[in-house]
Amino acid sequence: MYYKFLIFLLFPLIFGERTNGQSNHFISLGADLSIPIKNLGSKTPTSIGGSIDYQLKFKAPVGLQAHVGFNRFKGAIFGTILNFLPIRVGVVGYLYKDLLFVSADAGVSFYSSPNGGLPAQTGFGFGAGAGYRQPVNKNQFIQLSGYYNLHKYKDTPYGTPLEYNFTWFNIRLAYGFSFGKGKDKKNE
Repeated sequence: MYYKFLIFLLFPLIFGERTNGQSNHFISLGADLSIPIKNLGSKTPTSIGGSIDYQLKFKAPVGLQAHVGFNRFKGAIFGTILNFLPIRVGVVGYLYKDLLFVSADAGVSFYSSPNGGLPAQTGFGFGAGAGYRQPVNKNQFIQLSGYYNLHKYKDTPYGTPLEYNFTWFNIRLAYGFSFGKGKDKKNE
């Protein structure tokens, strides 16, 4: 089942190569500081996760985004460990050049608990946020972003349907590179 999502995530790369003269590609790898909200429990500590983002900017100030992340919360519910692996695709809007952007994406989220929490589940995942890119040189950058995460699961452990909504906020510091700069209209 994972391979279907990976193929779906590779679609922008394949499509982007065909529009290389009109697009920019941004890939970033970062560490996420995950701050639990609401239903992960007030005693759940802040945790560290990681993520990879890919953005394909079209000629207009809009593009596609693919996001894969990993978050682990220790002691979340009754001392359990909760792992989340979101795989999402969505849109990104560039507010100022390629430096300031907002994004929203949706997809699937894989949940597991290695120490006997809730049974492993696959559910809906959503993220929305904003970020800033600081160029380091022509094709490299440092990125600071923040985004909200929602992971929704349904389970029937005792014959009664239950719905779980896990939410948190990530602050992300990432290193990235860009390639495939669009052609400048002055030079055409």
